[in-house]
Order: sequence, then C-alpha cells, then structure tokens
Amino acid sequence: MTRARATLTVLLVLASLSGCAASSPTSAPAPLGRSVAATPRLASTAPAASGESTTEQHGTIPPGAARQQSTPSALAATPQAALARYALLYSSWRAASLPGVERQLAALAVGPARLTAEQIAASHSATAELAADHVQNTGIVLSIAPGQGPARNQWIIVTQEQTTGTGPYAGLPPALRVTLARTQRLSQGWAISSWTPRT
Repeated sequence: MTRARATLTVLLVLASLSGCAASSPTSAPAPLGRSVAATPRLASTAPAASGESTTEQHGTIPPGAARQQSTPSALAATPQAALARYALLYSSWRAASLPGVERQLAALAVGPARLTAEQIAASHSATAELAADHVQNTGIVLSIAPGQGPARNQWIIVTQEQTTGTGPYAGLPPALRVTLARTQRLSQGWAISSWTPRT
C-alpha cells in the first residue's frame, strides 16, 4: 500500500470510528457517495461590518443553510446503487483531480464519511506528492454484499484497483481492496454514512 493511500485509509478509519447511523444491508436501496461534514471554524469576535448579515456573526449558520451543507447532493434509489457509485468514484482518480474527487464523494455522503472526504479535500500535502509522480488509480467493483458475523449491518465492497505512476508507483501490480461501509436512508434516497477501507 502506498504512503498516500495509507494516509487516506487512516483518515477514513478514524472518521468511521467516531460512529454513524447505519442501515441494515438487507433494507431498502441506498445511494453511493463518500461525504464528510466540514469542520467548524473559529468565529471572529469582531463586530459585523456595516452591511454584513448579523445571522452569520460568530460562526452561526442559518438552519436552512446548515441542512443544505450536510445533505448529500445526489441520493441513490438503493443502498447498492449508492455503494457502487461511491466505490467507482473512490477508486478511480488522477492525483491532480483528487481534491475534486473528494468533494464529489462528500456530496454523496453524510456523517463520518462526509467529514473524512472534506478533510482529505482540504489537505494538499499528499496530493502534491502524488501529482509529482503522476499517480492515477483505476478501479472496478467486483462485489457488493451484506456483511455477516462481525460485519453484520455493514456492507462489504470488493474492488480491483490498478495504481500507476512514476517513482515508487511504477510497475505496481493490480490489487484487491476490501471496504466496509454503511449507508443511511434519507427522505429522498440513500447516502454513504461510513467508508472504511480494510486492505
């Protein structure tokens, strides 16, 4: 596993450990997507300038805007559809477009999955290293199945991925990746609520 991919995996594992609402894999379909909620910024204590909205002072976001920021922009009709879309987006990228891919993943998710994607999108250190080596990853989904035993109430997604690039990324063989995920049903469809790569 590459250093950059390991960093992404660690961030995802940490996000998933914070807990999330889950749907049973045997319940209705869910949409794909990896999303992450934005981390709050410290509010300024300076008074609002003339003409500024007082509803935005001290980091307060109006309820409608807050709901819009935490609601996925694209929901899926089934959990499997949500998982497949998210898995394809997660596993197919070019280093130069990684921040955009992470923002797309965030738009498909809620909870820890959304937070993780937004944090990765905001981080530029790993992206610069990957871009220098012209790294890209291509993946296909091999299976999406309900988990059993310790993975009960989760989905198991298996992808086959090929990472290419220069330097340490040159000549890497294709690899199978296993991911544990959860979905959440929203009023108009399904979103990804956690995405935890295991291999």
